[in-house]
Parts: sequence; structure tokens; C-alpha cells
Amino acid sequence: MIIRMVETLVFMKQEAIVSMALAGAIIGASVGGWINDRFGRKKSIVVADILFFIGSIVMASAMNPATLIVGRVFVGLGVGMASMASPLYISEASPTRVRGALVSLNGLLITGGQFLSYVINLAFTTVRSQHHSPYIFHEHEHEQSFFMSFIQAPGTWRWMLGVAAIPALIQVILMALLPESPRWLFRKVDFIEKC
Repeated sequence: MIIRMVETLVFMKQEAIVSMALAGAIIGASVGGWINDRFGRKKSIVVADILFFIGSIVMASAMNPATLIVGRVFVGLGVGMASMASPLYISEASPTRVRGALVSLNGLLITGGQFLSYVINLAFTTVRSQHHSPYIFHEHEHEQSFFMSFIQAPGTWRWMLGVAAIPALIQVILMALLPESPRWLFRKVDFIEKC
């Protein structure tokens, strides 16, 4: 009875950790449209990247499930906002002749990025057979290279979650080189002239 209650609590924690990213994404997508209209597409993407970066760092440094949940919410907010802002920015800032192709490419790259993240996470994990206990040293383990033993050490989940901050940081830096959406600028000027 007690074991079943403990198992239920463990599963509830896992479910909360996983679902909080989705909850954050729903909220981020909900407010993303307003932020896009109010502050512009470029600023919205940068805010989404910053939220994603902060969430990745918080998750990688989490010392308890509550902190991990907070990090997942931040990542979810960033994902939700970016899912609203990125296609909008691409469609408004790209030339007419390639607009549809670039928006489609964005969807393809998102899906490819998800697949790549699974492959990278697989590289960070150790696949053990059911006969191996994680608490017992096995003779074959000393044959691994230093790098692989470091990567596959306990706590590598921190690397999996923390490495997600790198693309967000790169995008923040590169967004400084891009202009604001011409359509948003035109709408802002038109709004100011009407006032």
C-alpha cells in the first residue's frame, strides 16, 4: 500500500514536470499575439529566446522538482511565444516570391530540430540492459573513454536540459542583425498618424 502511494507520487511529479512546458506554451501562445502587436515581431522573438534561455539554465541547475517545474514553465512560455512570432516575422519580412517556402521551411526545421534533440539526448544517455544495476560497478565500464564516462555520468540530464540554452542565445545575438517586420512598422506609423 505504501509502495503504491510512493509510486503514485513519483509519477505525479513526473507528469507535472512534463506537462508544465505545455501549460507554459499555451500561456505563451495566448499572450504572444498581443506582444507581437504591441512591441513588434523582433522584440517578441527576442523575449521568447530569453525566456527559453532562462528556463534551460534553471532546469539544468535545478536541485529539486519544484525548480525543474519552474524552468519548464519558462521554456514553455518561450516556445509558445516563438510559435506565434517566428512564422509571423518570416512571412512579413521575407520577399513575396519565397514567403511560403520560408514559412514551410520553418515548420520543417522545427520538426527536424525536435528529432535532432532526441538524437543528442540519446548521445547523453547510457543504455543498460535489465541485468545491470546502476549501483554496482561493472568491469566493462572502465574501458570507456574519459569523455564518454563524463557525459554518461549520473546527472547528465542536466546537460540535456542545459544545452538547449545555446540555440536560444545564438538567436538572440543574430536577431540584433535583422530588421523589424516592415508590416509591423507600417502599422505602427499608420496608427501614430491616426492619433
